[in-house]
Amino acid sequence: MTSYDVSDVGKACVRTLAKLDHSSNNVANVATPGFKAEYLSYVMNTPAPDLRDQVPPYTESVFTDYSQGTLQKTDNPLDFALQGDGFFTLQTDQGIVYTRKGDFTINSRSELVTKSGDYVLGRTGKIILEGKDIRVDESGNIMMDGNQADMLSIVSFENPEALVHVGGGAFKDNGNGLLKKDFAPHVVNESLESSNVSAIKEMIQMIDLQRTFETYQKLIHTMSDQDKLSTGRIGKLV
Repeated sequence: MTSYDVSDVGKACVRTLAKLDHSSNNVANVATPGFKAEYLSYVMNTPAPDLRDQVPPYTESVFTDYSQGTLQKTDNPLDFALQGDGFFTLQTDQGIVYTRKGDFTINSRSELVTKSGDYVLGRTGKIILEGKDIRVDESGNIMMDGNQADMLSIVSFENPEALVHVGGGAFKDNGNGLLKKDFAPHVVNESLESSNVSAIKEMIQMIDLQRTFETYQKLIHTMSDQDKLSTGRIGKLV
C-alpha cells in the first residue's frame, strides 16, 4: 500500500475525531437550558473532470437539531422558556446573537442580562427592571408592578439552518437566516426549556466513534508495518 493510502486513513481519523468532539460537546451541555444538539457529517464530493481543478474529497456539514426541549417549572420570575419557534435577542461583545437559554438575571444597574452579563434586548434596546413584581405574558410583554415596562425581543427565522453556533447555546445570523415577519412567540414565564440532547444516544454514538477511531489507528499501524517490510525486502534485493 502507498503512503497516500495511509494519508487517506489519517484524514478519516481526523473526521472521526471531529464528530467525537461534537458529541462530547452535546454531552457537556445536557444540563444547559435551551441547548440544541449539533451533529457533524461529511458528504463525499464528485471529483472534478479536470484534474487541475482542486476539489476537496469531502464537504463538512453541521446540522443543528432545533427540536423542542421539555419545559421545566422553576418558579423564578426571571426564567423564560419558549414554546415552539423563536429566539431571545442578546447584545454581546460579538454583536447581536440569539439564544433559547432563558435563565436571566438583573445586574447592579437594574438591566436584564444573562448569567454571563450579556444584555437581553427589548423593543428599544436594553431592558430596565426596577420594580419588585415582574411578570411576562405569553407574548413577551414585561409587566412590572402591574404596568407594562417593555417587551422581550423574540425573533424567528425562515432558515434557522443558516445560523452559526457561537458557543454557550447562542447563535449568530450572518445574513442568511431570514427573519420571519409577523412572528408571534409563545413565552412561558417561571420555566426553562431543557436541552434536547439525549445523553444515552450521545454516549452510544461516542462509543461507536471511539471504536471506529481505534480501528483506523490499527489500520494505519498495519499499513506502516507493511510499508517497512516492503522497503526492507527491496533493500535486500538491491
